[in-house]
Amino acid sequence: MSIKDNITKMEKSLENLEETGIYDVEKYCYSLLHQTRQLEYFYCHLVKENEKESDETFYYVERRPREHQLAYYNIGRGFPKELMDGHWCYVLKDFGYKMVIIPCTSIKDTECNPDFEKDIVVKMYGKKTKSRIQISDIRSVDIQRLDIRKPFCKVLTNKNEIMGFIKEKLFQ
Repeated sequence: MSIKDNITKMEKSLENLEETGIYDVEKYCYSLLHQTRQLEYFYCHLVKENEKESDETFYYVERRPREHQLAYYNIGRGFPKELMDGHWCYVLKDFGYKMVIIPCTSIKDTECNPDFEKDIVVKMYGKKTKSRIQISDIRSVDIQRLDIRKPFCKVLTNKNEIMGFIKEKLFQ
């Protein structure tokens, strides 16, 4: 199947989705474009210019978040009920070119679900605020998903308290 055939089929599916009036197809298309451009950058610039294989090529950032900080990641698009696009994320573990993160959400009028959510206190843009970690959306992401235009935020909630919550929910 050719690229054009696949794009034609994709266009039909997107039109079907748009007809429902339920899903933001324009935002989804932008996410696809963003990811395609990121892949283009990786393969057409980093791999090609360094004359290496893709598994020997790495994306480097000038500054990177530390564990127990919040950083902004484009976590991409998935299925319904998964968090998507740009989110502040708690950096759980740094593996060099990948990080284990826990996406966060703002705290609305809803109560925290103690089975997989925990409210934490952070310092964001110089102000103390709360954010809600979503353990149900924990994932490993490539460092290329990091949005370095945003600052890194200090987490004021005790690290041991957060780690205890994570261990309790994931391993018990």
